[in-house]
Parts: sequence; structure tokens; C-alpha cells
Amino acid sequence: MLASVHTRVVPLALPAGFIFLGEGFFLFSGLVLALHPEVLSLPRHPLGLAGAHLFLLGFGVGVLLGALHQLLPVVLEVPLYRLGWGYPVMALWALGVALLALGFAQVPVLVPVGGSLALLALLFFAYNAYRTFRLAPRWNRVATALAWVGFYVVLTPLLGLVQALSLRYGFYDPERLTWHLLAGLGGVFLLSILGVGYKLLSMFTLTHEVDERVLGLFLWVANLGLLGVALGERLGYLLLLLAYALALYDTWRILKNRMKKSLDIGVRHYLGGLCFLGLSLVALPFSPVQAALWFTLGFVGLVVTGMLYKIFPFLVWTHRYAPKAGKERVPLLKDMLPEGAGYLAGMLLAAGALLFPLFPWAGWVYFLGIFPHLYALWEVMRR
Repeated sequence: MLASVHTRVVPLALPAGFIFLGEGFFLFSGLVLALHPEVLSLPRHPLGLAGAHLFLLGFGVGVLLGALHQLLPVVLEVPLYRLGWGYPVMALWALGVALLALGFAQVPVLVPVGGSLALLALLFFAYNAYRTFRLAPRWNRVATALAWVGFYVVLTPLLGLVQALSLRYGFYDPERLTWHLLAGLGGVFLLSILGVGYKLLSMFTLTHEVDERVLGLFLWVANLGLLGVALGERLGYLLLLLAYALALYDTWRILKNRMKKSLDIGVRHYLGGLCFLGLSLVALPFSPVQAALWFTLGFVGLVVTGMLYKIFPFLVWTHRYAPKAGKERVPLLKDMLPEGAGYLAGMLLAAGALLFPLFPWAGWVYFLGIFPHLYALWEVMRR
């Protein structure tokens, strides 16, 4: 009951603002992907860097920040330390992403400016999260996953900013690019999706009292695996495979004990994303570029879009209709989302993500998949 009271004080404008700004960055990143697939064959191509940051820092982190402003009070059972701080975080992050992408694409001098603004936004958010964590009466393994995500959310832009400054001042080290990628892809997205996904998957399938010890073990193994890969140790890769096996086992346990027997659109997207995660891990030793594409476009893209189909209708319904429930006729939560558009988007995004590393024209398939996804979210907002 306490968590539900706290979540109601989060205005819709805060998570929705992050989500729709992120969706705008998603659209632009898809356009870059479709128009310029050749950038993938050239390491550190300016347009490739612009597209990658629009997708990951813009879309991925934007949706993550929006969701965490709503989810932190639920997981920790306390209100956010300063709810109003979310708005300057949103402004700094959005401006930072836009300037960073423009800097990579056309005006290199803007790269450190955009990176600094994005870093400032994420530091601001991390401090707010830290103060919120200190208020929590209890600590569970999902909270631990969120704490690790907060750490990597700050570490990733720090490493990126050092890399950008090193090019300008002559102390460039290519190893730091690997660290930046691992902190972002593995630290932020792997841990947030599988850590927070544990909580969301349990909620969506009505699964109760699942032992969290496997999640705790997963966090240890995944972090050690990322460190090992960063240091160039083969054991790091083996640990990442073990972490994936633990995530699959945890997912199987949740689904086995679920009370809701039918798998909805969000869960199906999550399972599809797990398939792409496995594909990217298998490809990693042989083709890191293909592995990164399957991880980013497939794993991150499918899971984030799928989770939005569950999170966003709930936010809108809670904000607009929860106070009227029982007093007048209101739409059912399941009627908020046009699922046909969501499934069409998922099929196009999955096909585009699977084929794009092999056939550059598939970037257009992925780009087309963004439109029914945007339509589905717009319909939720309109209803």
C-alpha cells in the first residue's frame, strides 16, 4: 500500500517526458541506420557514433530514466528524495544528447559540450537515487541491481568524456573505448534489463515469492564477467555466458510459477530480446560488430519497446482514470494499447535487427518498425 501511495505522487509529465523524448531519439537513430548502413564497416565513423548515442543514450537511457522515476519508489518503498529534480535532469540530458549527436555528425567541438551536459544530468539523477536509497527501510537484490545500474550510468559517460577529451589533448587510448562500450552495453543495459526485468516480469505474469538468490548470483557473475572482458581475460567471456544461463534459469522459474498463464505482449518481447542476447554472446568472439548490433537493436530494442507496452498504459491509466474507478465507467487497462500495432512493430524490429548485420538494406525494415511502435504509444496517450 505504501508503494502505491508513493507512485501516485509522480506526475505523468515526468516519466512521459523522458519516454517521448527518448522515442524522438529512437526515430532519428533509426533514420541514420537506414540511410547510412555503410558506417558500420568504419570504426568510429562520425555518423555511426551519432546514431549509436541517439539510440543508447537517447532512447535506451531516456526510457530507463523515465521508468526509474516511477519504479524506484516501488522497489524501495519510499518516495523519491526530490521528485522535482527529475525535470532539470530531463532538460540537461535531452540537450546533452542532441548536442552530442550533432557534434559527432557535423560539429566536433560540440562533443565535449554535449557529453558534459549528459554527464551532469546523469550525476544529478544518480545523487537523487543515492539519497532515495538511503531512505529505504529494506534492501533487496532488485535494489542492488538498480544501485549497480546507477554506478554504470555515471561511469559510462565519464569514460566517454575522457575519450573525447583525449582526442583533443593528445592522450587517446583505444582501450578506453572498450571500457566505455562495456560499461554502457553491459553495465547499464544488461544489468538494468535483467535486474529490473526480474521485477517487471514477475509483476506482468503475477508470479509471487520467487527466490531472489539467483538474481544476486547473476549480479556477481555479470559484473565479474564485464571486468574480465575489459581486462582481456577469456574467463570474463565465460562468466558472461554463465550470467546468461542464470538469467534464463531465473526467467524459466518465473514463468513456471506464474499465475497468469497467457503471455502478453511485454513478456513475448522480453523473451525475444533474450534470444538476441544469446545470439550476441555467441557471436562476440568471432564478430564483435555483429554481436554489438544484435545486442543493441535486438536485445535492447525489443525489450525496451515491449516493456513500454506494459509500463506506459499503466502510467496513463493511473494518472487519468484511477481516481474515477468505481465512480464512473473507465476503460480497462488492457484496452489502452492497440496490440496489433505493437506486435507488427515487434516483428519488423526483430526482423530488421536479425538481418541488418548481414544485409544492410534491413536497416529500412528496422526503421519502418519504429512507426507502428510510435503509433501504439500515441494511441495510449490519446485514449
